[in-house]
Amino acid sequence: MRIAFLTEYDNIGGGESNLMNLCSALSKSVDVVLFCDGNLYEQASARGIPVRRATLSGRRWIRFLPFISLSTQLRRELAGFDVVHAYSVNVLPRLFMSGKPLVWTTHGYWERPYGMRARVINAFIDRVVTVSSDVDKDAKFGAKQRKIYLGTPVGSEVAALKPFDIEDIRIACVGRFQSIKGQDLLLLALGAFAKQHRNRRVTLELIGDVNGNEKADLEFRDQLHSLAREHATENLTVRFLGFQKQPAQYIRRADFVVVPSRYESFSMVAIEALACGKPVIAPAVGGPQDIIDSSELGMLFEAGNALSLQHVLEQTVAGFTAFSPEACIRRAQEFSIERQAAQHMDMYRELCRA
Repeated sequence: MRIAFLTEYDNIGGGESNLMNLCSALSKSVDVVLFCDGNLYEQASARGIPVRRATLSGRRWIRFLPFISLSTQLRRELAGFDVVHAYSVNVLPRLFMSGKPLVWTTHGYWERPYGMRARVINAFIDRVVTVSSDVDKDAKFGAKQRKIYLGTPVGSEVAALKPFDIEDIRIACVGRFQSIKGQDLLLLALGAFAKQHRNRRVTLELIGDVNGNEKADLEFRDQLHSLAREHATENLTVRFLGFQKQPAQYIRRADFVVVPSRYESFSMVAIEALACGKPVIAPAVGGPQDIIDSSELGMLFEAGNALSLQHVLEQTVAGFTAFSPEACIRRAQEFSIERQAAQHMDMYRELCRA
């Protein structure tokens, strides 16, 4: 069996990291080729994932109307594959006439997997993968839908966890700088927390930066730096560490990880943190509601509410001994990349038999 994955995204975020891990896991049993460009192409190639350079970016929809076009070159390249899998919505119109079983993974409401767009897609698609219960609820593809949670590599042991020091707290936050990711909420909440607990030292490490040159994202980055200066105190240190190829090293040295997003369709960061044995603070919306199902794993706050996040920070520090690194690891194993790959293989076999 040969599987072609195609994505318009060329920078590395949670979805792209997962896509590379999925390709690596699937390649143990089938032939996989990733069609992509930019940083994703470079990193996938460096990891030994078979890649084809393909520029697939560009908006392909006006509301629910697609620009259907399949280039002759792409048609020839896809002819040798058994299944074609689109990992982004703007790739779909390029594949509608490929003549191959077509799968699409939808990652969130912003791709509009409902209404007239869903009706158009439904005419061409064979399966739609949804990445969380929240996305599954939004999508309207009936029997064609398959809910398959994203996955991450997970070990079996908790290694070298640092003891929690209630007087010296280290927090990690991983994510691109974009308003939906909510780092501003975390800075507001931590600023208030630090002022109320001047006997405690708090270090926040922000891992990430702006993807591309969108004006709104650049302005949001400037806002984060302004907030960090505005809420600076002797006992609060904010470190902007930029993009890191190996964010797990920062997660491991933290006491806990905060996902301050206004919305998360899934949250790769949450399961990556659990895989390191770290408790997670995340919004009570989207994927985190599927992931954080026990008080041993972390706590949820009201999405978009800095005061709620502050209260959860207070509760996390006060009750830190209730969290279990072992339980975090066990929960992460339920979201392993091997599990995700196996569920994809079942779906591909079903399509090929049909």
